[in-house]
Amino acid sequence: MTFKLLLCFAPLLIIYIIMKIAVWISASATEVEYVRKEPLRQRGPFVENPYADVDEKEEKYGDITDY
Repeated sequence: MTFKLLLCFAPLLIIYIIMKIAVWISASATEVEYVRKEPLRQRGPFVENPYADVDEKEEKYGDITDY
């Protein structure tokens, strides 16, 4: 009885394993392609001070209202 039950679920298990392998192969192929392109990627232009207050001159009240 238990053996028959396992045989009923065997196709589902096989499909699950095949899908896992397919996703793994696809993800690793995507990662290999990304790593291959990474050294050739153009970087910049970088912001000189990314944490600067960009609208400092346009602020109406400035430090008066800051508590």
